[in-house]
Amino acid sequence: MVSSQEVRWFLEGGVDRHPELRRWVEEGSADPKWIGRLGGKPDAYLIVPGSADMGIKWREGQLQIKGLESSMGTQKFAGGHEGRVERWIKWSYEGTAIEDAFGRWFNTTKGDPKIVEVHKTRCLRKVRISPFAPKPIEVDAKTPIDRGGALEVTNLRVDAQAFTSVAFEAFPTDSGMHSDFTVLVNAFLGKLSGVKLTDASSMSYPAWLQTLG
Repeated sequence: MVSSQEVRWFLEGGVDRHPELRRWVEEGSADPKWIGRLGGKPDAYLIVPGSADMGIKWREGQLQIKGLESSMGTQKFAGGHEGRVERWIKWSYEGTAIEDAFGRWFNTTKGDPKIVEVHKTRCLRKVRISPFAPKPIEVDAKTPIDRGGALEVTNLRVDAQAFTSVAFEAFPTDSGMHSDFTVLVNAFLGKLSGVKLTDASSMSYPAWLQTLG
């Protein structure tokens, strides 16, 4: 089980339509990389009709379930950007029994239950957050950390539709994380110009999937 604090935005069009976001996420990174899922496979989401507080997906043989713990409302960040901050809990399951029980659900985009396949390529910036450090310390994306966060800009494709997601995530949700999360988000968003991230475009993955129809 993993708890996290998050804010996320979705924009129409792929990242090539938003060059400001590409420059911003790559700027200052020692080795900016855009990486897709292993084998080029999409994430497959099971749609829970009318529900924006639960996410269920199949990723590379693993069943992942996320539940909304709490909504912390809209927060204003550096640069005049606004977003809805939420706390989520995620459970992950894998193995032969899980594959046999759930894998077949996610192998089709037709019928019932409804499955939406989302192809993703992302650029990730990862940081370590310490209560003893004055600011987040950026680390390599593969570095394991116990307390930290990340910025990711993701190029999304659903069938012929293209989107871009901008997200910040920090973990775990301990007593000091909200203030540290705000410092993390402001550190990056204070350098973003040319595009405005608004409350209207801020939502979770389950909420965004509901908008696709």
